[in-house]
Amino acid sequence: MTRSLALATLAAALVLPSAARADWGIRAGLEAPVATHLNDGNSYSIGDTFQPSIDLLVQYGPSDIIAFGLEGRIGFASTNGNYTRTGTALGPELMLNIPVVPLYARVALPIRLEPDAAELGLRLAAGLKINFAFVGIYLEGVADMPFVGKDTSGNHEDAFSHQVISVGAGVEFRI
Repeated sequence: MTRSLALATLAAALVLPSAARADWGIRAGLEAPVATHLNDGNSYSIGDTFQPSIDLLVQYGPSDIIAFGLEGRIGFASTNGNYTRTGTALGPELMLNIPVVPLYARVALPIRLEPDAAELGLRLAAGLKINFAFVGIYLEGVADMPFVGKDTSGNHEDAFSHQVISVGAGVEFRI
């Protein structure tokens, strides 16, 4: 019994520090816009249409404070026929972790691939992340706005064209 306990303690001591300092991470979560503002004066909220998306993120963290990654987002539904799903986007991201508290901030440059014309956007997010050895859970708030692109009518878009505020939650695996 004592020997088993000693071996388990040794194994935990060897494994857990490496989990806390894992270099690679994979995140998967569900996200939904709660408010959308359009420059033509129209706005809508999650009460008008529920537009969930799956958010996937692969990261490399050379230190405990900073991580670089690739984010993919797939909007797969819209509950109201007057609105479209959010579509698919892919782009690089940078995450800054605050070491003492379980908070983080991240910025991404997603490129919308569909359903409309391609658009380069800016994505700002901040959240709470709680880690348990190799796995963690997160809750975040996100602000999205376009940098450059065209809408379905061929009009140019910029950061003042529209803004989307979303919330998301999911799990993160560290390897």
